[in-house]
Parts: sequence; structure tokens; C-alpha cells
Amino acid sequence: METLTENLIKERLKKILAKELKIDIEDITDNSHIVDDIGVESADMINLLYDIETEFNIEVSNEEAGKNLTIQKMANLVKEKISIKSAK
Repeated sequence: METLTENLIKERLKKILAKELKIDIEDITDNSHIVDDIGVESADMINLLYDIETEFNIEVSNEEAGKNLTIQKMANLVKEKISIKSAK
């Protein structure tokens, strides 16, 4: 199994966002705010969360997502969720 580093998680998150929103991956930085900078709307956020959960085989609540709205923070959350799941 591939070890997911923080950088790899961020790259995969950026790919998901770019594909879902049809934007250039180069326009997404680690500090990009998913709503304010990238422009994700409520309906898009539902699809985005589904894609993230599927990609990383984790569950993210709406509350958790709402508190982690930059690529960096979302990557930290994903890494934490993967670590918790691996420890079980």
C-alpha cells in the first residue's frame, strides 16, 4: 500500500477540485480557500466531499469540511482520518 504523504494528499485534492470544477490545477495553491478563492458552491461541495471520501476511503462530516476549507487544512484532515483508520 502506498504511503500517503501530505504533499501527495494535497496533489490528489487539487486534482479532484480541478476535475470537479473544470479549472486548471495550477490555479490551486495549498492556501487556496475552497469557497472564497476557488468558488465552490454548496451543491459542488457535496460532490466534492463525496469525491474526497471515495478517493481516500474516509468519511468527512459537513462540520469537519466547513472547518477545513483550505487545501492545506483539508489535507491535514484527510491525513488524520487515514491515520485513525489505519490504527483501527
